[in-house]
Amino acid sequence: MSLPKYHLYIEYAQDPEKSGIRFNLSEEELVRTFVNPYETGKPFWFCGRLLKPAKVEKTIIFWSFEDGSTIVLPNREMVAGHPNKKFVMEKICAGRVKGVNICTDKFLKNNTDTTTAKSK
Repeated sequence: MSLPKYHLYIEYAQDPEKSGIRFNLSEEELVRTFVNPYETGKPFWFCGRLLKPAKVEKTIIFWSFEDGSTIVLPNREMVAGHPNKKFVMEKICAGRVKGVNICTDKFLKNNTDTTTAKSK
């Protein structure tokens, strides 16, 4: 049985260039590179950029057994490389993407986002 792959979506305040999705993290890597610094208010690296937790507007952590490069939206478009990340996350959070599960609350204690999705 394979381990889940974690994927991290971040919307960054007033700078859409710094927003995005990071795919295929192990649980250890997710906690070490994002959760621990984010929860303690320390800057963290995301997609080659050093970000400040205070400027993060939205965070969604989700997992799948599939590699991020093979996850498909209901309209058959690929999640990875899709030009509209907000659209992708709307579909994922609505539970419309098979094999993907939201798990933000498992990792972030102070998460105020009430977005949830059901397993398909």
